[in-house]
Amino acid sequence: MRSAFILVCAVFLASCATAPKTVSEFREAMIKRPAFSKQEVHDISRDFSSVVNDVKRKSTECLQFGFRTTTQWGSNVSQTTSVFHPRVQVVGVGKAEMTMQMERQPKSSNAPEGGAYVFLADIVRATPAKTRITMYGTSFPTWQPIFDAIKGWSEGKNIKCPDTP
Repeated sequence: MRSAFILVCAVFLASCATAPKTVSEFREAMIKRPAFSKQEVHDISRDFSSVVNDVKRKSTECLQFGFRTTTQWGSNVSQTTSVFHPRVQVVGVGKAEMTMQMERQPKSSNAPEGGAYVFLADIVRATPAKTRITMYGTSFPTWQPIFDAIKGWSEGKNIKCPDTP
């Protein structure tokens, strides 16, 4: 399953022509809906600060993970380690971003600092009591639990850590 995930990430990133180096570039690429991508938009009946705090706390707890893949072609064997880094930061008044980057070792020479962007959630204050969350990521089914968990955390629900892709 993990090798299928790596393949989908590779195709997903390749479909963006060049891999996005910044959050803004990732957002722009995802808005164009490249192959294997999806977007979800949810209006949450909670204040912005509560949503940001819960998404930050739970994503830090649950979405920092990694795995090692071994590939053999003939007599050649290679190992790749992939580590996922979630980050939540307030980027303006009433605006925050939750990103996930996949850092691979050995590192690609053109990879952005921290790894390739694979997920983004824009968190925006809609009203004092409502927050809009727009999530961008892969449509690969193993990522749906991550979309669902982030939505649940933003709603203040005690959603368990999702199984990682």
